[in-house]
Amino acid sequence: MHTACTMSSSLSPTQMLLLLLSLCICNISLASSSSSEDGAFRRWVSWNVENYRRETSLNAMLTAGAPGIPGKKVVDWKLWKAEMSKIRKTVSQDGTGDYRTVSEALNSIPAFNTRRVILVIKPGIYREKINVPRHMSFVTFLGDSTSPPTITGNDTASVTGRGGTPLKTFQSATVAVDADYFVAINVKFERDIALRPRILSPWDEEPVDENRR
Repeated sequence: MHTACTMSSSLSPTQMLLLLLSLCICNISLASSSSSEDGAFRRWVSWNVENYRRETSLNAMLTAGAPGIPGKKVVDWKLWKAEMSKIRKTVSQDGTGDYRTVSEALNSIPAFNTRRVILVIKPGIYREKINVPRHMSFVTFLGDSTSPPTITGNDTASVTGRGGTPLKTFQSATVAVDADYFVAINVKFERDIALRPRILSPWDEEPVDENRR
């Protein structure tokens, strides 16, 4: 008590004010730290509760029976719903189908499609460059097992693209699929580079002149 009084009497009013401010700031910092830790703990608990709910809901979906099919379990509900609402479109070069080319049929499918779309491709050679983009899921190419249609192209990795640079391997594909749940049945994919005149590279062998034999 005596020491406190002595210290108080030896401090100027300004020093006393600074001391009181320091004590207040210290108390505020401690309270803020406690509040921050409490907030972090609450967020952690909330995240665990929400994660548990999601897992419980997912497990319930995976173990639920397929509607109208007793004893069957649905593993992929997105796929199951797509298969339950599938549609067919016919591609035929002679004009007897819905579309003459595979590209036209693909362009008719809406973005972020949720139904299985079966493109029944009639026999023939389809010279097209096909790309099934990421947003076009659940597409099926279905050909005739006795006379499978052929989708053919002639791009190579060294072919110059629209930008004036080589296509490289990925862009040279005749059929490129970037979408989920794609299926192809009884369809031939090929790349016929003989269709395009080649420019010889330095490591190519010199072609033989038949007239010189």
